[in-house]
Amino acid sequence: MFNRIWFTAIAFLSVAGLSSLQAAAQQPNIVFILADDLGWSELGCYGNRFNETPHLDRLAKQGMRFTQAYAAAPVCSPYRAALLTGLHPARTGILDYLRPNSANALSTKFDTLPKSLQTAGYTTGMIGKWHLTGYSHHKAEFELRPTHHGFDWNFGSEIKGVGNGANFWPYVFRDQPIRWLDISTNRLGENEYLTDRLNLEAVDFIERNKNRPFFLYLSHYAPHTILNGQPDLVAKYRGKHKPGASTRDRCYLCEDQGHKGDVLHHWAGDHNPHLAAMLESIDDGVGLIAKKLDELGLADNTIIIFTSDNGGETNVTSNAPLRGGKSQLYEGGIRVPLIVRWPKSVPANKACNQPTVNLDFYPTLLEAAGVELKTKATLDGVSTLDTWKDETRRTNRGPIYWHYPLDRDHFLGGTSAGAIRDGDWKLIESFTTGKHELYSLPNDISESRNVADANPDVVSRLSTRLRNWRHEVGATIPSPPLLARKRQLYFADHFSQRPQSKKKTQSEPEAAKVFATNASDRWFFHKDWSAENGVLQHAAGSEATRVFLKKPTYHDVVIRFDFQMQKSQDIRLITGSSGKYNAVIHIRPDHFYVQTAQDDSGPWFSYRHGECAFPFEPNRWYTMTVEIIGDQLVAHIDREHLAYAKHPILKKTRSYFALQVDQHAAAFDNVQIFEASQHPDHAANLQHISAVSGKRPVAKPIAEQYKIQKRNAHEWFYQRDAAYRKLVKRVDELDELKKKTYPEVFRSHKEFRNRIAEQRRKLLAEDPVYKETLFATYHAERAVTEWLVIQAPSTSQLPDSRKKREVERLRQQYKNHPEYHRLQSVLQKAQQKLQSAYPQLFITDQQIIDYRNEQRLRVENTPAFRATIKRRADAWYAQQDYLVEHDKQLAGLQEQLDAAK
Repeated sequence: MFNRIWFTAIAFLSVAGLSSLQAAAQQPNIVFILADDLGWSELGCYGNRFNETPHLDRLAKQGMRFTQAYAAAPVCSPYRAALLTGLHPARTGILDYLRPNSANALSTKFDTLPKSLQTAGYTTGMIGKWHLTGYSHHKAEFELRPTHHGFDWNFGSEIKGVGNGANFWPYVFRDQPIRWLDISTNRLGENEYLTDRLNLEAVDFIERNKNRPFFLYLSHYAPHTILNGQPDLVAKYRGKHKPGASTRDRCYLCEDQGHKGDVLHHWAGDHNPHLAAMLESIDDGVGLIAKKLDELGLADNTIIIFTSDNGGETNVTSNAPLRGGKSQLYEGGIRVPLIVRWPKSVPANKACNQPTVNLDFYPTLLEAAGVELKTKATLDGVSTLDTWKDETRRTNRGPIYWHYPLDRDHFLGGTSAGAIRDGDWKLIESFTTGKHELYSLPNDISESRNVADANPDVVSRLSTRLRNWRHEVGATIPSPPLLARKRQLYFADHFSQRPQSKKKTQSEPEAAKVFATNASDRWFFHKDWSAENGVLQHAAGSEATRVFLKKPTYHDVVIRFDFQMQKSQDIRLITGSSGKYNAVIHIRPDHFYVQTAQDDSGPWFSYRHGECAFPFEPNRWYTMTVEIIGDQLVAHIDREHLAYAKHPILKKTRSYFALQVDQHAAAFDNVQIFEASQHPDHAANLQHISAVSGKRPVAKPIAEQYKIQKRNAHEWFYQRDAAYRKLVKRVDELDELKKKTYPEVFRSHKEFRNRIAEQRRKLLAEDPVYKETLFATYHAERAVTEWLVIQAPSTSQLPDSRKKREVERLRQQYKNHPEYHRLQSVLQKAQQKLQSAYPQLFITDQQIIDYRNEQRLRVENTPAFRATIKRRADAWYAQQDYLVEHDKQLAGLQEQLDAAK
């Protein structure tokens, strides 16, 4: 009986295992091959007669070639983010290529394609270019790698800036200290070529994972400039056709070999032998992968996709008949080659003319793999699987959108713009000029005829859809700098979700990963603030609170931040110098303005500068740009909505940076500070600022206008009018005399508080009883916090950017718990004991006021005191009368107030 039971169990497990293997076998393997900057017309199967791509041409004959495949952006990083998330770059927050020191990275909050496939049983691997993070080598705030996003294995990814032409072992560019890749040893000899090595690793990955479904993302660095192909292949193409004229006078790789100019044709404008050679190396790898799949019997059950991340660079190639190239929203920058081979599912030797975009790969591949999308996931891409199976079937999709805002033109020619393709129409909107270009693509693939003027209704319809889409996805258009030019990034925080350090426990593996929305360690957080869900959130509180940077030092800068007003009525960006406020940008629901602060080092007094009416919608994202250059500041939402200030107080090194919100909720994102220099168009832009300033006044009650004008007049006359300055100084002298003669009556709140603080320091150093009693309150307070954290142990693992807020939430949740009451009672008793023993340290503001009033009652009827007060009052009235007499606007407002009374 035992043997029969054992045999039955074995048979059952065998059948179950076989079923599992059969189910796994039904899931197609996926090989996604991505070229870098490969233009639409570079492959033989797309009509090129110079480059040789036999393996890719064969792949196209065995599958489907797409003629209208698009990239979600005209440059690298946003394409890659869109590929992995199925979301438009505007949703991922990656709109341009990431600089090496970027604090931005693809957030781990997104459910990526490899994560979804990994969950469904796939082995996932990535080889090659990542470019979705800044790099530690370049002092980026943090770094995220492919293994943080669902890849089981990763090889050959960059650890520093890319595109330097160091494509041969040991992968070190010129005199740089380290190789720019994570490849520690070579496998193909001393002259190992990078593309060949990546191809070899791809074939090995397939071999290792032949018995289970796999997803391989082979992301080539080729043919990105600086172009540098294998010498024998370069010679082959140089002999095939004379290289075109060089587009650059200087060539680093030529210089390193003792040449002047570009004699080795790295920058040939057409028939570039290096580009052709690099493409042939990619093509060879496609052949090796196809051969390996055939050998392993996996070809029929493997989807092979080949495409590019954007159009070709026009300084080394032409994308004709398409217009433009990389960095541009013309077809040459965003239309890319796409080949899909999947035997028995995708018909052979077909050309598909249906528009598709790389956002579509995520839902398409999940459907092909039989993997259900997580219900909470929202994708911008749509499944095109039906079109893969029948090229005539249209995809049920809406328009395709592009959003590519730039502060200045891309060095390859791209401009700040957005675009929409809806059916046969394509509209491009310039963010710089506001003008529109309209093209009918079936009739004008080269986009040579702008038909916007002839089709105003189409322009109106498409521009409205494009504008509404931007609002829907939260896509902002940062206003380009006017007075300053951005230089080195000084500080940035995008509040991305990223891995956090976590203490290992006995029940968890060593490699356990914890991901959380985090903020830079350079922030100091109040309990009302937290970094959650990818944004910096201020919760409704009892008072205005701030989050500020620790020990910043900055001078001429461009500051950027995104914000949502939500329910707040006052948002402030506060800068400061030497313990004093410097300039403050106030944002209100219906306007914003600039104010400089009082600073006795000038001496300067508070002054309200430019203001601009603007209707901020509560739940819409906006980007504020603030430039400080020399003694000038301009804050702007766009080129026409701005507030300007010019004041000597601005010409300082700043050591304070904070965001402040009133007692209501507000949200922030993408806070950036760039070092800056003067804008090359500074003078012309200053004329524009002068012309625009004051065109959008803010309606205010007469009393408020009077208050603002009086404050401004005080600063203006003090700096320019010796007679007024003498009156002010007389008031100051009499104030000092009051304080010296009657200190207990006229000591300020701040002076009282400073005196108490000094008493505390002295007691802590000299009185052991005080120290013991004080520390008892600290211990009791810590006991309350520790008990709250025990109720939610994960709180202890939170970063500071969330911990204080979470403790406050727990405090509210457990406020009626008996143990919480007991601990609070201990804390209250400790505090009461301290206050009873040292009451002089716990004086309230009201007690200070009462004390001063008591002291005043003792002396106010004495002749000396009354004479002192009268002298000061007379001086003050003289000062006020001078302002009204000499400032016509203030005098007019005074008359209106008097009339109203």
